[in-house]
Amino acid sequence: MKWLKSYVESLSIPAYGRYRSDCPLCGKPNTFSVTDNGFERLWYCFHADCHTKGGTGISLTKDNSSKAFVRRETKKEETDIDFVIPDTFVSLSRNIKAETYVKDVHSYDAYLDGLADIRYDFQRDRVVYLVKDISNGNIVDATGRSLGSFKPKWLRYGMSKYPFVCGFSDDLFVVEDCPSACSVSDLVSGMALMGTSLLDSHIQVIKNYKKIFVALDRDATRKAVDIVRHLSNYVPTKLVVLKKDLKNMEREERDDFINNHISR
Repeated sequence: MKWLKSYVESLSIPAYGRYRSDCPLCGKPNTFSVTDNGFERLWYCFHADCHTKGGTGISLTKDNSSKAFVRRETKKEETDIDFVIPDTFVSLSRNIKAETYVKDVHSYDAYLDGLADIRYDFQRDRVVYLVKDISNGNIVDATGRSLGSFKPKWLRYGMSKYPFVCGFSDDLFVVEDCPSACSVSDLVSGMALMGTSLLDSHIQVIKNYKKIFVALDRDATRKAVDIVRHLSNYVPTKLVVLKKDLKNMEREERDDFINNHISR
């Protein structure tokens, strides 16, 4: 599959490095492995029902692979966060379907206000939310939402574990996905875990805020309770139980919901 080879080649993996993610074909979590051996990249899905595997073909000479290895050893910290925006990312306005999706999940205001950098990946037909380091504004990653039936629904483009953050308030709503983070950003800051797992890299960002509200989907309430307990060791944290996903609420309903919680 040419698109899969192009995808593997576009990944930000240093020479002799490894990459693990959800499989772009079967969608099973954390089963897709890519290895860069200094000469080519090999990929394989570990799920029993998926037979995805292949290689990019030799693209580096031994001299080049040696140089790449030196760069990996001498600049490891830098390559951990480097992210190059693919040429396939274009303006959101280039695709009506993408623009409509962003409006439907109430991310469009954040986009217009410059709080979120949202683009369209024409190669993979995905709405892409760029992930920025709030300390310096550098783009460190991107996550894209499929606009069709293509799996996985959400695709992480880079290797960073940095969360998606939107807004400038000292009050922070911790949510699961980027649209939900954008939808609350006119009143509070939103931070998307891009899942339900709390990582050390998330905690380092969360420590910058005064009050935290954990608002995961209702089916992840038990996980949310555990996150609240953990974060309470660092900053005042409250649990927010959602009856409806934040990104699906209309503005007035969402504003009333948020104001009711932050005023307590």
